[in-house]
Amino acid sequence: MRAREQTKVSEEGKIYSKTVKRHRRNQNHKSHKQKATTTKIHTRMDDDDDDDDKHDKRRRQEKRAEQRRLALILLTAVLFAFVWFLEHSERDAFYVSLLPPPPGGGGGGGGGWKRYTVPAHDADNNCAIDRYRIDELSLEKFNREYREKRPVVVSFREQNEDQDWKYFREKLSSKENLLKMHGDKTITLSSANTFSYDKKDVKLKDYLDENGIYLKPIRPHQRADKIWYWFGDNDHDGFGDFFPAFKRASLIGKKYVPESASVAYSFGVGGPLSGVPYHIHGPGWSESIYGRKKWFVSPPMFEPVFNGNETAAKAAMRFKANGNKARFKKTTINDIGRNNKKMKNKRGVDVDKYGNEKKVLTCVVDENEGIYFPDRWWHSTLNLDESVFISSFVNF
Repeated sequence: MRAREQTKVSEEGKIYSKTVKRHRRNQNHKSHKQKATTTKIHTRMDDDDDDDDKHDKRRRQEKRAEQRRLALILLTAVLFAFVWFLEHSERDAFYVSLLPPPPGGGGGGGGGWKRYTVPAHDADNNCAIDRYRIDELSLEKFNREYREKRPVVVSFREQNEDQDWKYFREKLSSKENLLKMHGDKTITLSSANTFSYDKKDVKLKDYLDENGIYLKPIRPHQRADKIWYWFGDNDHDGFGDFFPAFKRASLIGKKYVPESASVAYSFGVGGPLSGVPYHIHGPGWSESIYGRKKWFVSPPMFEPVFNGNETAAKAAMRFKANGNKARFKKTTINDIGRNNKKMKNKRGVDVDKYGNEKKVLTCVVDENEGIYFPDRWWHSTLNLDESVFISSFVNF
């Protein structure tokens, strides 16, 4: 009886133990399922967060890409406008138009030489250099106020009927006469850069040929050292009475150049927009026989910043675009061995010892006018027509 009860208790214990284990297994299984479910939920949440992050990132990338596209469009527009401005500025600066000949013939400017309209410079009627009629400027005043101190322009249009000058200008200096009397002579051309390093010999008739390359208007792409220009290096003996006739005819020379002075004459002809960049030399006069020439001058101690191989036309374009103002070097070769102490005037502007301000003066010198340039003044020239001229370098 007792044995049966013990067996019964033992079996009940086993059943209970199994039940407890089963219950624990079920609990563990439920716990694992709950954990798995929770993990899945978290995973799904993380995936949702990742999707949100990816979406935000994509939107940011698209926004930055759009901003870059807009910036690129804006930059392209600015560059296009800048290039358009440069092209039109150059086109305007280098635009010339041939004037019709006068009723009597002989070329737009007389003497068979062509005259042009140059819009970029035609409107510049304000000469910043003192200008006189030749009967207004006495020799005493010239010597006192200009010879060593500053440039001056002298007009002798009213005296154009002077017989010696009329003969030299209308007879000897006409294109027809130069071709007839000297067309087969060889002339020496200089490269139109600052110091004219290169030389080239051609026949005068080839240089003056209307269908040739030498007197055509200068174009924007050209370099000064690749342009050939006739000024100086003249064969005085070969031109016979030409230079003596000029000496007899020059109203400026007869009034302002002493008989005792040593003078070197330099004859030249240049086409429209030709010229020479900034350079210096001794004092003298330049007289325009036919055509107009624009001058840019500054005092010896104020050297403009310039490119010696840039054409005078392109330099003039940049000067005008900068409000007719120039940049200057801190030092100049004219300072060497010279008493050129800089000072300031009452307005605080740098001046030299004669009161000349630190700036470039401009003036268009017309035919039957001359300009005096003192010793070592910086100057650049720009021909506006077919320009015929003689410079007289004077050793006072």
